[in-house]
Amino acid sequence: EYRTEMGKLDTAFITSGHSTEAAKQTYSDLNAVLGDTGQAVEASQHLAKLVDNEKDLQTWTNICTGDYATFGESLPIEGLTEAANETAKTGILTGGLTDALNWAGISEESFQKKLDACSNEQERQKLIMDTMNKTYKDASTQYQETNKDVIASQKAQERLTDAFANVGAVCEPIMTRIKEAIAGMAEKAVPVIESVIAK
Repeated sequence: EYRTEMGKLDTAFITSGHSTEAAKQTYSDLNAVLGDTGQAVEASQHLAKLVDNEKDLQTWTNICTGDYATFGESLPIEGLTEAANETAKTGILTGGLTDALNWAGISEESFQKKLDACSNEQERQKLIMDTMNKTYKDASTQYQETNKDVIASQKAQERLTDAFANVGAVCEPIMTRIKEAIAGMAEKAVPVIESVIAK
């Protein structure tokens, strides 16, 4: 499952013009906060489509950390990053981004007016990122300081999982051959079993 998730992550980043190193770093930072591979991968995939450089990826990682520290599971970061991506593309404030702004005391209507004043997707993305960073930066910094031991533990766990995944990748061709051999034997056994049953 982990290797499948990493494959999705790499695909999203590479097809968006980012490096596999940026994919791994973004995922690792988010997973250290969330402790959930699926959530961290999904949020990272949206970020790969939202931004075009590693500095902005790091800013968004901090935004997500601040959001998680402030609202926890009630405002999932994968929903926030999806909504930020969609809002930047369409210019229409939507989903978790609306909640993140409203809950921080930022008027939905006033923010929509600012979005309307932007002339393209890049300007909307910058507006969203700058607003969210200003809003959640302090919470992110505090969370990372308060939970540094937990974050370090999650990073160690992720490193261990990654190491086992690499072992699995090396061993998988052998396991695939064994499965194919067993499947072949089972397929050949079916007519024999049917014959025995018939007799």
